[in-house]
Amino acid sequence: MSMLTIDTNVLVYAFDQRDRRKHEIAVQIVKRMHRGQLPVALQVCGEFYNVMTRKFGRAPRDAADLTRGLMTSFLLFNNSSATVAQALELAASGRFSYWDANLLTAAEAAGCTALLSEDMADGVRVGALEVVAPFGPDGLSERAQALIST
Repeated sequence: MSMLTIDTNVLVYAFDQRDRRKHEIAVQIVKRMHRGQLPVALQVCGEFYNVMTRKFGRAPRDAADLTRGLMTSFLLFNNSSATVAQALELAASGRFSYWDANLLTAAEAAGCTALLSEDMADGVRVGALEVVAPFGPDGLSERAQALIST
């Protein structure tokens, strides 16, 4: 059975309605994550706050309230010194930015087998974790659909 998690961009699309198609898909994914008690990285929560304040101009207090709401709605996982060391190696290999590597190694250590993200290469694997593009040409990608249906 797959245990999935999401990257910051999926959460952002769930709140940003400018791209209606991606918004609807992201809302569907986030609802499934909530129903399934699936985990979200603390890093993603922090990045969400940053995007809400910097890109969308939300007041810091409002963005903090939204972020705290996310933190109480999902199981959370975090990095450890071991996952940070792995992330440094992965980033040094040139395959990922440090922050992407940090998220990937923490998610894999938390037992996640899939990470839904539009910012990383679809199908790339880090250990037992696979990156899956959530957005397909006609809606939710086939692979993401299979993951959120389980």
